[in-house]
Amino acid sequence: MAEKRRMIPSDGLLLDARWEEGTTSDAVLLCHPHPLYGGSMDNNVVEAMQTGFAGLGWGTLRFNFRGVGRSEGRHTQGEGETRDVLGMASHVRREANRVLHLAGYSYGAWIGLKAVNQGLDPASLVLISPPVGLMDFESLSLPLRPVLVIAGDEDEFCPPDSLRSWLDGAGGSREGVELEIFHGCDHFYWGIERRLADRIREFLQRCVLRTKV
Repeated sequence: MAEKRRMIPSDGLLLDARWEEGTTSDAVLLCHPHPLYGGSMDNNVVEAMQTGFAGLGWGTLRFNFRGVGRSEGRHTQGEGETRDVLGMASHVRREANRVLHLAGYSYGAWIGLKAVNQGLDPASLVLISPPVGLMDFESLSLPLRPVLVIAGDEDEFCPPDSLRSWLDGAGGSREGVELEIFHGCDHFYWGIERRLADRIREFLQRCVLRTKV
């Protein structure tokens, strides 16, 4: 199935999005990297995530935060962007009537987790290179759901030691949370997008889909 372009209302704004229907009862909301550094839903990692989830027949919704591309509004340093995630999550649940999952890359991982800590309860969570070396993650905790965290061992914005330290305090040591460090990989995943998509699918098949059988 092909993605369809949509303008979706959220928090009084219209946000530019792409929706793929999928063939199952599950759908995932995908959050892109930092808007002030060229981040958008067309990012290579976001596209790799979309490929991974769509490969399981899940519905996928990727979107541009306010002020990016055709999305209305202006960048707000995180507060409005968190409301964007909450609004788009409500759209998936209300309009598509799906079980909601959440995935974010870099800044999108931070914003997605902020939404979780404001009450969003996804059935699973995938965080790609959460920028613990750049953003404030100290007050954010992981949900009691299956969680996959991926980072590269050469990532200057998500240093593995800092990531592990944060995870220890955020609940990452409990059962259901997996950490994967890609060797020879920096923050941008150029050339290893397929590996990223495959790892996401493997996690979902083993830790999420098996629980439905």
